[in-house]
Amino acid sequence: MPINAKRAEWDSNLAQIKKMLCVILFLNFAMALAKSLWGYYSHSISMQADGIHSFLDGASNITGLIGLWFAADPPDEEHPYGHQKFETFAAFCISVFLFFGCYSVLKSSYGRLQDSVIAEVSWASFAIMIVTLAMNFFITRWEGREGRRLRSEILIADAAHTKSDIYVSLSVIGSLIAGKIGYPLLDPLIAVLIAGIIGKVGWGILLESSKVLTDVSRIDAKKIIALVINIPKVETCHAVRTRGSMNHVHVDLHIHVHPQMSIEAAHELAHEVEEKIMEIFSEVAEVIVHLEPHIPGLKND
Repeated sequence: MPINAKRAEWDSNLAQIKKMLCVILFLNFAMALAKSLWGYYSHSISMQADGIHSFLDGASNITGLIGLWFAADPPDEEHPYGHQKFETFAAFCISVFLFFGCYSVLKSSYGRLQDSVIAEVSWASFAIMIVTLAMNFFITRWEGREGRRLRSEILIADAAHTKSDIYVSLSVIGSLIAGKIGYPLLDPLIAVLIAGIIGKVGWGILLESSKVLTDVSRIDAKKIIALVINIPKVETCHAVRTRGSMNHVHVDLHIHVHPQMSIEAAHELAHEVEEKIMEIFSEVAEVIVHLEPHIPGLKND
């Protein structure tokens, strides 16, 4: 696929991702307000913790939108490879939000263990948690599916964030049941469990972001070599390197051609190699081919 077509596909995907994040942002803030306000009213620390988690979901949506706004800029003199890493940086910021949320929940839980305030459990508490649980389940499935389809780090990271809300909400429902049957101490203890879930999700997002920021290889070099050496007139292929995000991979490699091949023919062959790689690996945005004369018996450089 030509670079211009790749750019058009990127812009189309970006527009879809932005629309999704705006819808999810609205839903997250609606759920956060419901859980936080009712949790404060009923003195349920676990509901308040879940509300904080949902507010962090909304904050991560805003961070994602800002990251995508910068990532949408085309390459320029200062950023010849483009601005796509801003999306990765936004995903990294989401993990930071999660760590702050983890600290906040742990602090609140410790404070609750020191006092004697008992949460008031009502059917309204159960209704709010069940409705928000259903909404989170829908968001996680939708966002995760579209994130994989569009190869969006932001959507996949945010889906992982929202998925943790499902476990958090289930934990809160468990604490409400415990309070209803006479075990209020479980409320702050379950909030500690929620903090652990938030921290685990944040760590996973941080690790994935680091793969892009530290230029970890994105495609198995053997797969690219197997593809390239089957192209007519390519004698051999080596020194394959890949880097970038899951939806914007840069590839460079060396191919050997017959020493008597003309510059024009070698140039056309290089373009054929580029097009073939971008056709088979749709996540590849750019391919740089280095040409070398093939000398049988000589070790590849």
